[in-house]
Amino acid sequence: MSYKHSDPGVKSLKQFGATTARDYVDFLEQCFRGDNIYKGEKDDEDLGVFKDETIESHLRNKIFDSSVTIVLISKNMKELGVDENEQWIPWEISYSLKEKAREDRSSSSNAMLAVVLPDEYGSYEYLIEYSPCTICKSVTWRTETLFNILGKNMFNKKYPNMSHCQNGVCGSHYHTGNDHSYIHPVTWEDFLPNMNDCIDLATRINENIDLYNIQKVI
Repeated sequence: MSYKHSDPGVKSLKQFGATTARDYVDFLEQCFRGDNIYKGEKDDEDLGVFKDETIESHLRNKIFDSSVTIVLISKNMKELGVDENEQWIPWEISYSLKEKAREDRSSSSNAMLAVVLPDEYGSYEYLIEYSPCTICKSVTWRTETLFNILGKNMFNKKYPNMSHCQNGVCGSHYHTGNDHSYIHPVTWEDFLPNMNDCIDLATRINENIDLYNIQKVI
């Protein structure tokens, strides 16, 4: 699980008190029978004091034996004015995507899933634009606003299935099917009742990783 611990720009999960992205992880841990599903680093640590190999060593000890990485996207997950290589989430994504070796064992790229959290107003519009077209009902994911390594691994199928809206006013071209992205994006509302199905989809996509243009470095 990769996420911005202290981001308060998320929909409240509590009757009283502030909610942060960490509360969503706590909720998911309860759904997964109390397992400790987070294996990354605390995002309040200063990466400037670490060398690249030190960062990978930290992550190797925590992520090596995982097979699926879920990225929780929140409105303020990116710290503005700070280089991406000085923030934990891109490193966690990068390490999850790499083939990893540790002593006499090796581990292939993780299956990946991106779960978009609603902001404090219950909206996804900070990332998703919904078309007014009643025919195609297409959505646009503003992947350019995400960490580069995250956005580049969405809608990155080498030979995507595309369709064209028949509404002459709209004229949108859009991806079809649910295998358009190696890091498959899904909203919290769609993920919550279908968690196992979403994870199974990410696993099937991972089994066909050669069909995707994968960016593994920050």
